[in-house]
Amino acid sequence: MSDIWEKLIVLIIGWLLGLLGPAIVDGIRRKRENKLGRKAILSELRDVGRILAIATYGVRSKEGMIDRAHLEWFKSHSEKAEPTEASTGWVERLDTFLTWTDQEIKERFAYMVQAEGKSSMLQKYPVPLLDSRVSALWSFDTEFQRSLLDIKLRMSRLDDMVERQRKLHDLTFSNLEDHNRQAVKENIRENALFYADSAKKVVDLIAKFPEK
Repeated sequence: MSDIWEKLIVLIIGWLLGLLGPAIVDGIRRKRENKLGRKAILSELRDVGRILAIATYGVRSKEGMIDRAHLEWFKSHSEKAEPTEASTGWVERLDTFLTWTDQEIKERFAYMVQAEGKSSMLQKYPVPLLDSRVSALWSFDTEFQRSLLDIKLRMSRLDDMVERQRKLHDLTFSNLEDHNRQAVKENIRENALFYADSAKKVVDLIAKFPEK
């Protein structure tokens, strides 16, 4: 009788393993894919964050809106970037700028605006990996999901601002009255600065993710 029970128990265990085996294997595979997917998305976002930090600095420079606080912010993000000739060059230039007094910073960047005399042209910065993984975000932990969705929404808004800027630039080639042309130019500047502020927030959000 005990022999029958032992065989029955072995049979039941084998049956359960047959049922649960694929689920266990799938769970392990999914966990591994999530880990790799998370790492890949964060790598993409950090690359975009570095580009957006430069874009923010570029827009504010052209609009004469650089101050010490922004230089320090830009330097802190430049120092976090992977050491390259470009990133090292940025840090060295920023170190020089930060030796100036607040008044010198204001005057020198104002002079750059006058010398260039051009409004800011904005660009879109795609995040294809994040976009492709939206349907699978549920597989990540809740806090990570929320952060990624927040960044994706903000990136979409940046794209909307780029489109608005292009349409406003097109209007400058139209036959406008002087006061209307001036209004368009003011809207272009306001939109560019709003883009810079919004991009800065995205950079800060990305920087909150742990390195590992």
